[in-house]
Amino acid sequence: MAEMKFKILIAEDNQIIRDSIAEAFLSRGYEVLTSPNGKMAVHTALNYHPDVIIMDYHMPVLNGFEAVAEIRKYPSCSNIPIIILTSDGEKDTKLEGLSLDIDEYLTKPADEDEIVARVQLLIKRSMQKIDSNPLTKLPGNPSIQARIEKEIASKKPFAVMYMDLNNFKVYNDVYGFKEGDNVIKKTAKLIEDISLNYDFSSFLGHIGGDDFICVCKAEAAPEIAKQIVREFDQMAPTFYNDADREKGFLSAKDRSGDIKDFALLSIAIAVVHNTNRVLSSYGQISAIASELKHYAKSQKGSFAAIDRRGDN
Repeated sequence: MAEMKFKILIAEDNQIIRDSIAEAFLSRGYEVLTSPNGKMAVHTALNYHPDVIIMDYHMPVLNGFEAVAEIRKYPSCSNIPIIILTSDGEKDTKLEGLSLDIDEYLTKPADEDEIVARVQLLIKRSMQKIDSNPLTKLPGNPSIQARIEKEIASKKPFAVMYMDLNNFKVYNDVYGFKEGDNVIKKTAKLIEDISLNYDFSSFLGHIGGDDFICVCKAEAAPEIAKQIVREFDQMAPTFYNDADREKGFLSAKDRSGDIKDFALLSIAIAVVHNTNRVLSSYGQISAIASELKHYAKSQKGSFAAIDRRGDN
């Protein structure tokens, strides 16, 4: 297995400082991304999910704290360790950023060896404690269960959406793991963007493989599910070459070894909510979702199955 190459984002408007810090990491085998202003730093973080962000406080467009506040809004970026570089008084700056979950503060001019050492320590701590999926950076099973149990305890209306892709294994077999990973990452980004657009307090988790969970307000769930189905169906054909896209199916071996035609990728969604019945446990929600998802996957193409039943 190849050694993991960690990705560092350096957000600094001073090119000399930016290049100097970048070189310190490049010379040690890190992958380095750079941004000259806060807005570009947000865009880069959301699209490339670095392992650590080094953020200067004084930057154009968005300052360091404003950029961090934007980045932290997204579940896929909520656990990225962040170091703030500042020349300001330590106490005042730390108080200003108290609510932003910043991991380290370094006063400029900071020694490059110290910056590298701090980053290495943050990566080590992050790998020990985070349960996020390494591909999408979304929270994994422990965080998913904790969030669902928190919603149950709140007794407020909520919904849990279980999602997975139809015919993904066939796609992976034909197009390879690299293209399969691309499908997973783009699907995660699509679900995240849509769910946050309808409910900014929503939570997105990655169970593993092509399975995702979204926890959101009950009233937002039907529209989120409908929009995910619509936009996934628009996106799915782009994952195929021209010939397969024109055919509208893939020919591959089934589990018995026989050649069979498989439809293009689609998404199945099971929506479980507590507006018609009491949801009292994670296991109960999983059982209901499993039944709904089985029905959704039996339908042709993408489909969202919403629980319509109430307590007996």
